[in-house]
Amino acid sequence: MTYKDKIYEILSNNPGLSALQISQKAPVGNRTYVSKNLATLIAEGKVRKEKHGREVIYFVSDKIIALEENLKLPGLHEDEIWKKLIRSTNFLDNISENATNILYFAFTEMLNNAIDHSRSGFGYVKIWLEDDTLKFIVKDSGIGVFRNIMTKKHLNSETDAILELVKGKFTTAPRWHSGEGIFWTSKVADYFELKSYDLKLAIANSLDDYTISELTEPIIGTEVYFEINVHTTKSLQELFREFSLDHQHTTIDTTIIPVRLFEEGDIWISRSQAKKLLAGLEKYKKIIFDFAGINVIGQAFADEIFRVFNISHPNIKLEVINASNSIKLMVEHAKADSTGR
Repeated sequence: MTYKDKIYEILSNNPGLSALQISQKAPVGNRTYVSKNLATLIAEGKVRKEKHGREVIYFVSDKIIALEENLKLPGLHEDEIWKKLIRSTNFLDNISENATNILYFAFTEMLNNAIDHSRSGFGYVKIWLEDDTLKFIVKDSGIGVFRNIMTKKHLNSETDAILELVKGKFTTAPRWHSGEGIFWTSKVADYFELKSYDLKLAIANSLDDYTISELTEPIIGTEVYFEINVHTTKSLQELFREFSLDHQHTTIDTTIIPVRLFEEGDIWISRSQAKKLLAGLEKYKKIIFDFAGINVIGQAFADEIFRVFNISHPNIKLEVINASNSIKLMVEHAKADSTGR
């Protein structure tokens, strides 16, 4: 154990000590040497200091920074950065296997996206622990995820690009990627943000909440922010099974559509709204429409999804969740028309 580790251990067991008091607790060097190690621990986010009168005292921080680096992206392999984290710190020693697996999967997927798609020479990554929550940021200064999708798919706006991204199974490079990285990462997170230039997509899975908003301070490129609790009971295997009807494989064949994100008015009434929502969903075997936050839909909207689309794609299973009684009635009416019952 290094002197730095011993100092951290002393503060863990005896919070609120000065550098002199720490040096008197154990053979970890004189006050000057202890102060140098404390400065390193503060830079790592492991220790914080407070001034009490003329005296500075130190505490173990609730925030531990495991990795923070500026990266050259061209030619980089995402596993290199993860291996560096493993070699340089015991950060993961007291974190559950589920949380570690999820962190590894999500972080390397998002860093791989930055390397392969951003067209950026440089990136920034940070992994840290704060209040029992594992967090990371992956950032680049490239073309921007929403602008890239909008350009490649000839969409009208970056908002339309976000809507296509939410549907899942989307990629701008189909020869090399399945397009599932952002989908899985956003689903396994407790909280997930995707920012690019003027827009932000935020997903709080614990609340089943999706939000698209404008950034007050636009950013250049793309920034991913991710949170997962260190005590999570989630597992990647369960997530893969949830979104795959074939439990032997991890290919997405099920998606959940947060309908209110596609809103173009106060009431969902038009076929055009339904067609926009349905675009590209024929590749799935099961589609779950989440009507949280919506009280009323019109007959034409319901008819386009639950009769017209259903007749055209009889092998796709359509389900509804978080629907009001009036929405359920409209859906059942459209389904009855499609079956003749």
